[in-house]
Amino acid sequence: RRGLNAECPLRPGFVDESVGGAVATGDGDIMMRFSPAFLAVELMRGGMSPKRAAEESITRISTKYPNSLRGAVIAANKDGKYGAACYGMDKFPYSVRDSQDSAKTRVVEVDCLSYL
Repeated sequence: RRGLNAECPLRPGFVDESVGGAVATGDGDIMMRFSPAFLAVELMRGGMSPKRAAEESITRISTKYPNSLRGAVIAANKDGKYGAACYGMDKFPYSVRDSQDSAKTRVVEVDCLSYL
């Protein structure tokens, strides 16, 4: 399977049912040092929106690896709100399926954060 490396034994995702969940993809050697999915969930626990939590998670990594990072974080809270952020590419597409209409999957595209 390509795309989100969910088969990775390093567990790129993190979920807390009282808050929501997040997943990260990209340069595995860099991403795993920062646990961006865990960070995004903790930021949502503190009241941040999923989009803002994803942006903060990827920004923390990009400040350390501004020239080599290529990655993304997708976050969703328990209320069904979601967001994503990316770095090191122009855009990042991801799929969303609404619980009210599980037959439809939409592809959402987010503009990536600029190089620092």
